[in-house]
Amino acid sequence: MSDHPASMDSHPDGKIILVVDDEFDVLSAYTMLFEFRGFRVRTASNGAEALAAARRELPDIVVSDYMMPVMNGADLCVAWRDDPSLRAIPFILASAGILPRDLLPPYDIFFRKPVPFDTLLATIQQLLARRG
Repeated sequence: MSDHPASMDSHPDGKIILVVDDEFDVLSAYTMLFEFRGFRVRTASNGAEALAAARRELPDIVVSDYMMPVMNGADLCVAWRDDPSLRAIPFILASAGILPRDLLPPYDIFFRKPVPFDTLLATIQQLLARRG
């Protein structure tokens, strides 16, 4: 998990983003990019780790990969919505191998990978603004 303070382009509220992906390079890149924008970032390498992390410290939003070991993104999303303390937190799901028409979980937004960072960031900001 990453707890480094942001340096430039600070997001005024220091919102917490939980990034869930089994690829270390993806976690590292997202951590660096989000922290640069002033977010606090927490990471997990599968859905089970993500649930545990979210229950320790509630994130403001989650960005999850679909294909992961232990618990995939679809199962994480279902468990997320079943948990009263997590269900209102926006959930972004992304996949290179699955199409949104193939998924039934109640995610807020689905992206086909690779997701341009500016698109992802704009979507995160919109979802957070809706939440208040």
